[in-house]
This record gives sequence, structure tokens and C-alpha cells, in this order.
Amino acid sequence: MSASSTSQLDATIQALSGGLSGAAPAASGNITSWISTLNGAGSPALSAIASELENLQTAISSGDGSQISQSLQTLGEHTTKAAASATPDASAKLEQLGQTLSSAATSLKG
Repeated sequence: MSASSTSQLDATIQALSGGLSGAAPAASGNITSWISTLNGAGSPALSAIASELENLQTAISSGDGSQISQSLQTLGEHTTKAAASATPDASAKLEQLGQTLSSAATSLKG
């Protein structure tokens, strides 16, 4: 994983750490950036994450809380799986991001 991707992970984790309402203003640009990064990686697993990010972007645009929750849950699962095959510098961050996404999905369901 490149240094820019690692810093992109840090920025995403930081944005989500304040909760979903804190992450919302930057969500669209952050999601678009991740879609581009993941599609450029040439990995089917990462392309699947990019596809789910597109679903999330659509759900956010329509304000569909149920779909946002489902999409965040799927992203959390995919991201946690990706952590297992990531480089050591990115693995822990991906694990943290996956858990944060899953927690956000759970909080929306509540």
C-alpha cells in the first residue's frame, strides 16, 4: 500500500471517529476518492469494495438510512477481510476501519 493510501486510511478513520454526523460533510469527496483508489488497484476484492462504496454514495444521496446501514455493514466486512491480506503498515488500519464501519452500521440500525 502506498504512503498516500495509508494517509487516506488515516484521514478516513479520523473522519469516522467523530461519528457519522461528523463524517457526513466530507463523505462524498472521501467516497469518490476511495472509489478511484480502489478501482485503480486492479484487485477484484478491492473492486468489490469500490462497487459497494458506489452503493453507499447512492444511499447517502437518497437519504435511505436502512440502505446506508446495510452498505456500511457490507463495507465493514469487506474491509476487515482485506486487512488479512494487506501489508503490515496497512493491516491494523484496515482492521480499525472495518470495525469502525461495522459499528457505524450498528448505530444506524439502533
